[in-house]
Amino acid sequence: MKRRAMGLLSLLGLLLASPMLAAEEKPLATEQAPEAFVKAADTVAKEVETLRGWKFKEPVKKALCTPDGVRAYIAKQIDKYYPAGKTDQVQAALRLAGLIPETCDLRATVLDLLQGQVEGFYDTDSKTLYLVKRRDVAYDGLLQRVLMAHELTHALDDQYLDLDKLIETGERLEDTDLAHSAVAEGSATSLMMRYMMQAQAAGGVDQADLEAYMKEEAEQGRSLLDAPPYFHCMMASYVCGMYFLNKGNLLALAMPTSKGVADELLAAAKDPPASTEQILHPEKYWDAEKRDPPVTVTDADVEKAIAPPGYQVVHRDTFGEILAAVVTQPKDRKPNLMLMGLPTYWTCPAAIGWGGDRFYVLAAGKTAAEAAKHLKDLKGVWVTLWDTPQDRDEFVQAYESNAPAALRGTSKLGSLGAVFFFGFTDAEREAAEKNLNASPPKFRHGEKTWTPWAL
Repeated sequence: MKRRAMGLLSLLGLLLASPMLAAEEKPLATEQAPEAFVKAADTVAKEVETLRGWKFKEPVKKALCTPDGVRAYIAKQIDKYYPAGKTDQVQAALRLAGLIPETCDLRATVLDLLQGQVEGFYDTDSKTLYLVKRRDVAYDGLLQRVLMAHELTHALDDQYLDLDKLIETGERLEDTDLAHSAVAEGSATSLMMRYMMQAQAAGGVDQADLEAYMKEEAEQGRSLLDAPPYFHCMMASYVCGMYFLNKGNLLALAMPTSKGVADELLAAAKDPPASTEQILHPEKYWDAEKRDPPVTVTDADVEKAIAPPGYQVVHRDTFGEILAAVVTQPKDRKPNLMLMGLPTYWTCPAAIGWGGDRFYVLAAGKTAAEAAKHLKDLKGVWVTLWDTPQDRDEFVQAYESNAPAALRGTSKLGSLGAVFFFGFTDAEREAAEKNLNASPPKFRHGEKTWTPWAL
């Protein structure tokens, strides 16, 4: 799915949770694809085959839908990937950490943004390429051909590796969802960029077409840039995924064939990257000697130590390097649409050196089910783990300078960890700190035992 050339936070990776479909959100209404659409799409499909080095195993169905239909489709996809009631828990975590404002309605904001941004998408369930019917368009124009090249790449990839299986791999976490989405979107974006280069080289793009394309991108980008920085990350999977699949060498896009990207896509789909750190720093995935899986912690050990009497852990998440960068950037930083097209935009010195993290949302209740249902008196704990003491201290300093209202204290965990407490009283925080140090939780780095007390 994409808005012209850019996209979402990982719809289904980042699309963050959900209650049941609202009553007013109707099923996706479609119209038969016009002959001009079918003809243009079939031509673009052949060009996609040449650029990817694969053949479509079967034709891709085509249809039109309305902007309201897009909203209904996205709402349905949210429900598909997240159980009912999870939205509020995810929203609570993001609010506590300072990733979205206290007044931000997560689901409504995502739906509003994408309803206006999405121009087309490939649906893995119906195996259909949809274009959004907004106005009369020239289906053989640059804008529509580029859009179709991106979405038909998704369709082609789906016939060889099953995109749903890639997106659904593992636990639903902000970090891994965005990383897996980056693999899928990086593939389509790489081919789309090569498609544009080929069109320009063949003289199929004149200056007026290119200027119109850039103007459309800038206009559609404004509403996204007006949203909180968390939502800007909708673009990260496209840019950073392209960088990842090209192993950090974007000059490879200028080569005659993108078969290398196809090979890397298959490898990454078989063994998906485990974090956005691996997406941002491709050598930490592709180089066997430098491969760096995230550090994980035993939840039960942490939860036993941090929960005040009468509180239950109702949500667990991992934010990763990209979101660690979001919360440590200066609050007065102005978003720059051009710079967002570079992978370096999506990290920063304070986030580099991320080793792992785990965020816990706690709510009052006698049982976990009761606490999760009512979400009363919310508290949060964010355990962050770093490659070096300097990395840890740099993050702590940057994060505390942007401290969200709920932050009530920070505690060092050994020499490589930092724990942030949200909504805790001083007595509750001190008790949790004592417990964590008296009975340290168990950590793993890949197949090896890890400890934050090591230098």
